[in-house]
Parts: sequence; C-alpha cells; structure tokens
Amino acid sequence: MRPQGDVTWTVGLIPMIEPDVVTEIISNISDLALIISKQGQVLGVMASPSFMPQSGLDTWEGRMLDEELTVESLPKFRQRLEAFVEDKDTVLPVELNHTARNGQPEFPIRYSFHKIGTDGALLMLGRDLRPIAEIQQQLVAAQIALEKDYEAQREYDTRFRVLMSANAEPTLFVRVSDGKITDTNPAGAVFFDTAEKNLVGESFADLFQGKQSAHLISNLTEAASANTPGPVDAFSVAKRGEVTISPKLFRSGGEHMLLCRVTQKNEAAPQGDALQSQLDALYKNGVDGVVFIAETGNILSANGAFMNLSDVTHTGSIQGRSIADFLSRGSVDLNVLLDNATRSGAMRLYATHLVSEHGTERPIEISTTRLQAQDSTVFALIFRDANRIDALRAPAAQLTEVDRKSVVELIGSQALKDIVAKTTDVVEKMCIETAVELTSNNRVAAAEMLGLSRQSLYVKLRKHGLL
Repeated sequence: MRPQGDVTWTVGLIPMIEPDVVTEIISNISDLALIISKQGQVLGVMASPSFMPQSGLDTWEGRMLDEELTVESLPKFRQRLEAFVEDKDTVLPVELNHTARNGQPEFPIRYSFHKIGTDGALLMLGRDLRPIAEIQQQLVAAQIALEKDYEAQREYDTRFRVLMSANAEPTLFVRVSDGKITDTNPAGAVFFDTAEKNLVGESFADLFQGKQSAHLISNLTEAASANTPGPVDAFSVAKRGEVTISPKLFRSGGEHMLLCRVTQKNEAAPQGDALQSQLDALYKNGVDGVVFIAETGNILSANGAFMNLSDVTHTGSIQGRSIADFLSRGSVDLNVLLDNATRSGAMRLYATHLVSEHGTERPIEISTTRLQAQDSTVFALIFRDANRIDALRAPAAQLTEVDRKSVVELIGSQALKDIVAKTTDVVEKMCIETAVELTSNNRVAAAEMLGLSRQSLYVKLRKHGLL
C-alpha cells in the first residue's frame, strides 16, 4: 500500500457527477458561491439554505459584482481577480464586504477562487464571516468593559487613598482570620511611630500589650457584632498609655475585615478644635450682632444678638433676605459697606440706623470684613447698638471754631437773613464732607445718601471747593 500522503486523485477515479449534485455539494461546503466571468460579471449564485439573507441574491445574476461591493472592497476584489486570471501561482482568499440592500446591513464574506472550465468562468466559494465578526465585537465589548472597570477601580482606589490621607484619626484595616493589618492611613503610621509599609502585614495585637492583647481580635469582633457596638480599651506599646479602639466589622472579598479607629485616652483636644469651639461660643453668645452675607447682600446666617436687635423671631425667616431690608437707607448703606470692604478688605466703622421687623429704628455702628470661604466671597458684619455708647462719648462739635467765629462776626454787620444763609452753607458743607468721607469718595453713593442727584452734588462740591 502507498502511504496516505501519496494518495492522489486520477482521471476516471471519480465518476461523472450530475449538475444538481454538484450544486448541492457546493452549497453545502460554502455559505455563498458565485460563478463569475473574467471581467467580474455574475453568471450564477448559489447559497446555503442557512445563509441569510436569501432575498435579493437572484438579482445579482447578469450584473457586475462591483455593484454589490462596498467602496473599500473594490480594490481588493479587482487585484485578486486579475491575479487569478493571469494564472499566478498563489492567489490568497479575499475578504469582501457586500453593500446593504433591502433593509439588510452590510455583511462580510471570505472568498476563494477556483477554475471550473475552459470557457473562462470562475467559481468563488464564500464563507460567511458574520459569526466571527459578532464574536470579535463581543470580545471588543468585553475588553472595553474591562478597561472601564479597571479605570473605575483606579478612580475608587484614588478616592480611597485621598480619604484615608485626609483623615487625621489613626485608621487601620485588620483581617479577622489571622489578625494581620492589610492597610493603614498616614495618621496610623504616625500614631504607632513607624512607617506605613512596616505596619502592613504585621499583627495588630502585637501593637498592644497586656492580658487582653492575646484575645484582642476576638474582643474587637464581638464588640463590632453587638447590637450596640462599643469601643475596646487596650494599652499601646508605642504611646505607653491607654487607647480606645472603635471597631467596625464588614465583609470584603469573601472574608471578614475590621475597620479599627484608634484614639488615645484623655488626649487634649487639638488647638484647632478648641479655637473652633471658642469661635462658635462667641458667635452664639456674643453681645454684638454678627451677620454673614453673600456678595449680593443676602443673609447667610445671623446670631441671636442680631435677632434681638432686629426683633426677628427665628432664623428661618431671615435667611435669604437682603440685609438692606434692615438698614434705614437700604441699598445705599449696603453699597457703601460692600464697596469699602471690597476695596480695602474691611470697613472699621459705619454709622446708620437699624430698622427692626416692626419698623422701629435705632442707631447702630457696623464694621464689615471681607472673607474668602472656599470659592465664594462672604462679608461678615458686626452690629453694635449705638445707644449704649452714646452716653460715653463726648458730643462731636457741630461747627469748627473758625466757622463759629465767622458766623459771630456777621452779627450786627449783616441782616439775619444773610447770616442764616451763610450758616446754612456751613452746615451744607459739613454734611457733604461727612457723606464723601463715609463713602470713601464714592460720589454716586454720597449723592444717594444725601438725597441729591449726582449733578447737584458736583455743583455743591464745586461751590464749597471740595472737588
């Protein structure tokens, strides 16, 4: 016998096959078979019974195959067809995309070329690539999903690291099964006087001493599993003192974990916390009214002293209102306060009248400070009741000595009508000077404060030589 590799087909070995049988064989060994001429005209179409779509294939006969191919497939088809017609040794199969027709999308076919006679007709046996393309799309979608999961994991890991670093309280993750530390924040490393990498992988119980250290993990687990979780006391080796461990039990990756927050007993409150509590007490119990407003003048918060001054019942009815509603000159006072505080950062003293919720007025003094709270600007206003300090202040001279002498000298030399007119000019000059000084030379605000138009103010400024 000849070896299997030497077995060859010889002429006459295969009997004559009927055309119908040939068609059935071709349709079974390929999904789509085309008989074309050397010029690329479709002479016949055969499709497997399972090939879809079946409709529309019969219209290919008599047409050029170029009309059924997409633009990017035309050069490839022409190149392979010319190479096969020229009897080149190796003509590789080619993947072609057929155009969408009759509501059907484009579909890819892998064709191989075969000669079937001497009349120049060619046989193209095609294999449908859509199942492979679907698998490739699924693989690509799975890869994209994995990439998104990986990016989300990196994002969550970054947030976790930032949150742990920002936490000033020593926090450690401990595995319940073996009591090993799996992670810690920088505050935990500082608390136990070692590096983070040295803590990870170490036994959590070794950081403490005493009789309870041997059963520390079980004690923490029991405390975290109780209906009312409570802290566990231990003696820290690094701090040489009593500490309190607040555990929280959770499951991660199929095993139990403990989140342990460690604080030292009888530890003095940080200076920042003490200052915060002192400022809170001053805001709540201070005798002067304190109001925080936005750049628009709307009230953000107000303390009890301001509520007493303005006769407001509760804070809910004052938040969101404009502070100008409580000032006698309204928006004029507000503009003066905000403009000066914005320009110089603060306004030490501004005298006006506060209008209460019931319409009564009382003299007040306001000091304003511009603050930067995160990304927004806030103004802090301190209101002081001027009635309490008017008695302690010496009355301000209404007229200067020079002005008084000039008025006295007029008596006897001029009529009373002329003297009163000149005295009015002195008082008018003093009022204009005061308004300009209070508004830091803001002519528009000064005119509004005096009840004058801007043009009238300029006329009077020029009249009294104040320009």
